[in-house]
Amino acid sequence: MRKGSAWLLVGAAMLLSVGCGVHIAPEEKLVFHYSEGIQSLHQPTYQDYYLACHLDAPFKDLSARIAAYKEMRDTGTVIFSPDGVEIFKLGALGRGAYFRVREVVISGDTLKFKTVLRPDYLSINFTESPKNAVLFILGEPLGAVVKVKPGKSPGPERTILQEVDLDWAWTKTPKGAPVEWCLQSVVPVPESATFKKIQFRESPAESPAVF
Repeated sequence: MRKGSAWLLVGAAMLLSVGCGVHIAPEEKLVFHYSEGIQSLHQPTYQDYYLACHLDAPFKDLSARIAAYKEMRDTGTVIFSPDGVEIFKLGALGRGAYFRVREVVISGDTLKFKTVLRPDYLSINFTESPKNAVLFILGEPLGAVVKVKPGKSPGPERTILQEVDLDWAWTKTPKGAPVEWCLQSVVPVPESATFKKIQFRESPAESPAVF
């Protein structure tokens, strides 16, 4: 059994730099590779790290899995799946998301640890977005989806996710597999979620046409 703690930033402005003399724990690498793979729609990552542990998964193609996620997201509420698609797609916007790796426990062929996920939603106000872009972020309660259209005008005060714990569970893969560990699940812990109020710069809602 081994326990530890570390900080990691993933997303649009990564601070993780391999080969710069910075020690990177194995758990940090797993978090980085998997979350970045989901964000970038990298099929080999989904195949090697998740599907290897879930041969009966309903979606084998990551693009199809993302399409199903978007359909659920557009209803205004998501249910978090063990592959982590919802938490990564909604929680790592702006300049990325901070993950604090802690409580690492290795027991036989099982690896478990926690991370604290801290989305950097505020940076949306300082990031240029394409015209007519629409962003989806996590609101209150956990699983609620807030729709934001970035712009120049102060929008309404919104309650959004500040941080939440994630529980990770991994299983050691057979000898010769492409990766050492495959993901059993990564799920948020609802009772750990905290929220804060933020005012985004948004595009004003269009007034209905008058005839």
